[in-house]
Amino acid sequence: MRITERIYLVGSLHFGLSGPWDAHVYLLKGSEGLVLIDAGGGTHGGQILRNIEREGFHPQDICALLLTHNHFDHSCGAAELRALTGCRVYLSEVSREQLERGTETEVGLDLAKAMGVYPPDFQYRRCPVDHAVRDGEIIQIGGLRFEAIAVAGHSPDSICYLVELEGRRNLFVGDVLFYGGILGLINFPGSTMDGYRRDLQKLAGLRIDGLFPGHMLFTLRDGQRHIDAALEQCRRGVIPRSIGQFEVIF
Repeated sequence: MRITERIYLVGSLHFGLSGPWDAHVYLLKGSEGLVLIDAGGGTHGGQILRNIEREGFHPQDICALLLTHNHFDHSCGAAELRALTGCRVYLSEVSREQLERGTETEVGLDLAKAMGVYPPDFQYRRCPVDHAVRDGEIIQIGGLRFEAIAVAGHSPDSICYLVELEGRRNLFVGDVLFYGGILGLINFPGSTMDGYRRDLQKLAGLRIDGLFPGHMLFTLRDGQRHIDAALEQCRRGVIPRSIGQFEVIF
């Protein structure tokens, strides 16, 4: 699904583009190759690649997969996509070991299954990480320049990727925050307000145009407004609106 000339949505449970455990999977067109943001849950990698082909691209031109964090709906598809395309996988240095060698218990999948978030037969798929991403790092690949911004809160390893395309500043935030300033705070190990209090301020003043979360709505303009709404909630000293409370505030 084409969003702009350079940004496509090629996987998503919400838009019915791929599997039932797939977060949004974005494809970015660079001057020297294609870059994926997140990989889905690992059950419909073939469908994601077919979607890419339907948009007129060749999967073998995918040179990189940038993972926003190591939750299963974002990262379990990495192994299959890496094997099928030969792309390099990028993930926070905080969770590299988990994706490469973690067990279901170590990554919390057993708890997620017990909560009914994932079915009993859902498999954690390990994947080699070609590059461990650090906060503030500049990643230049496929003719694109990404700035990595670590914002813990939804998870300890969450990375936002800032990329400028045709004069517009776009931020891919994973599950850090959502349309309307809703935070990604969840009842799951590693998700805490401490991370948001410490790191969310890094997103202030970035003049973001396009804001692209891992679920639900995205926006092509005034993305900073949604970030600022989340920042304002954190300043109030109350429990902010979080994922699962879907009311939007504008």
